[in-house]
Amino acid sequence: MSDQEKHIQGEATGHNGIIKYEVDVNDNKIEDLKILKHSETSGIFNQVIDKLKDNVISQQSFDVDAVSGATVMTQAILDSAKEAVAAEDVALTPVPQKETAHQTTRLKADVVIIGGGEAGLVAGSRALAMGQKVILVEKNGYMGGATILNGSNVVGTGSRTSTNALGQNDDTPQRLADDVARESKNTNLPDMTQLMADNIGPAIDFISEFADLHYQKAQTQTPEHSVERQIELPSASSYEFIDKVTKAFKNRGGKVLLGTRVESLTFNRAGEVNGLVAEAQNETVKIKAHSIVLAAGGFGANQKMRGPESEGIDYYGPMTATGDAYLFNADLNLKTHNLDWYKVYPHGVETEPGIAKLTTYASKQATDMGALYVNTKGKRIVNESDVYTEFRDAILAQPDKIAYMLMDERTWKEVYKLLVLHDFTEKEIKQFFDEKDKKPVFAKGSLSEVAAQAGVDLDGLKETLASYKQAVATGDDTEFGRDKKFLHDFEGDTYYIVEQRGRFATTLGGFSVDTKTMQLVDRQDKDVANYFAAGEVAGGANGHDSMPSMMNSWGISSGYFAGAKAAENADELKQKGADDVNLVALVGTNASKSYNRQLLYAMKDMFSAQANIDICEIKDLPMFNEDLVADAPDCVNELTEKN
Repeated sequence: MSDQEKHIQGEATGHNGIIKYEVDVNDNKIEDLKILKHSETSGIFNQVIDKLKDNVISQQSFDVDAVSGATVMTQAILDSAKEAVAAEDVALTPVPQKETAHQTTRLKADVVIIGGGEAGLVAGSRALAMGQKVILVEKNGYMGGATILNGSNVVGTGSRTSTNALGQNDDTPQRLADDVARESKNTNLPDMTQLMADNIGPAIDFISEFADLHYQKAQTQTPEHSVERQIELPSASSYEFIDKVTKAFKNRGGKVLLGTRVESLTFNRAGEVNGLVAEAQNETVKIKAHSIVLAAGGFGANQKMRGPESEGIDYYGPMTATGDAYLFNADLNLKTHNLDWYKVYPHGVETEPGIAKLTTYASKQATDMGALYVNTKGKRIVNESDVYTEFRDAILAQPDKIAYMLMDERTWKEVYKLLVLHDFTEKEIKQFFDEKDKKPVFAKGSLSEVAAQAGVDLDGLKETLASYKQAVATGDDTEFGRDKKFLHDFEGDTYYIVEQRGRFATTLGGFSVDTKTMQLVDRQDKDVANYFAAGEVAGGANGHDSMPSMMNSWGISSGYFAGAKAAENADELKQKGADDVNLVALVGTNASKSYNRQLLYAMKDMFSAQANIDICEIKDLPMFNEDLVADAPDCVNELTEKN
């Protein structure tokens, strides 16, 4: 390595933990930015890091913009790397950047999709496959929306894909709909549930073929489903879905605009939705379309929009789920329903006030191996082999809305592996144990020691353990009816306690739709022309609580159906012919500072939603020559054809 060559390593604090990186410098020039280790959400990190690196290298500076939607993570890397490089006496020479004036870009599409998550991608892909020109607008600098935090598990009821993965079974759309109604305690909207059940099979087959997805039997078949119907991708990650579908969408002609936030809608002369206005970096984007599909996600991260039901329950979803759609749709007086419904899971720890990380995989492993859920009195609160909703209700019924998962060291070793695999860092977990007076509760030691650290009554805990040991010995849990195969005795004298809190990311209510078309409806229950919805923003299919795999199932099935209806609507409008006013304006002067020219461009900008205004310059036309009337120049013919 020459004196000019340096490999500078550093650490940045990302959203989920420490990001270790290396900056390769040669002759005071950045040659590479390498990530050595991170615990960020891979689906987001993988999409934004290359963009960040390219900007740093091309501009030879760390004073570049953070990536929209991943600001905490990317800004942390930029700030830390800037300090690390400066500490090594590297004198970077930034590449001068041209000042880009704010511009307005006008685009046209048959169908425009708002939101780049699962539902939006499937809707756009479906419309594209039906021959439409499709533009997808996503406010973040990456694709995936809230879906990017999910696994890929989904139901395949009625699909060839499911038959190939699971073989023949007794599953039917009606059976799926009945399961949803039962598990949601009949709070679901039946028409929406039926739409989901009837369309998930065709939707899974469509998107599997469209994006070359290879679903297989899901490793976990949860008891909420009355038959084995859950399938997943080989990686079990939603990133595989988002990545492959996005690539297929682009390869087939779909256009994606990242970092483009919708600010308002536009309307034609009849007052019908016909496009949108969005803001990107140094750019206003105006898109006119025959159909619009709203797939913008929920509002879990917006505390002002959340209702009392969410109080005391931690949020673990994307901080970009801010409910933008409820703002830019405000003037439409759209009908909404059940905005105080949230999908609450029981497996979470509070890593910072009001914010949680999920422990689902680790917690499920713990209870399979014999762990107990107790309250502050040391008493068991639930059948630990029961469905998640029973855990949730049991935890939320506690005065402090907290349960404590008690386990032995044998179990903890397996739990630890899964925590590290899913978003926790080794350093973070160690800190939880070391900081005994701070949240979250992670305790290790004798039974009396962990009880004291967690604030759990020791006598109650001793009684609970004695009773549980008796259940293990007899194979009969008389208190809660725990399945015999999950009755395992505690081994050794070292115990662990990990807190368990309710957490949510997903909103289950939203805008109301006409289930025959997935069109949004106003407060008078009238369909809003040309405007459709899909995914979380149009909840209700799964009721007050969704079974595992069913949020993905709603996103895919509703996207498939809405995309098709939006495409059909676009075809109908194209067959009727455009009803826009077409105006041709001729600037009658060559003066560069003509007020008339400025006025015409101002009119074009102001009325672009209601009329197509084409501005032509008189300087592009030749002087009139009567001899050429029978054989006019091309530029003259082009002008006459415009009107």
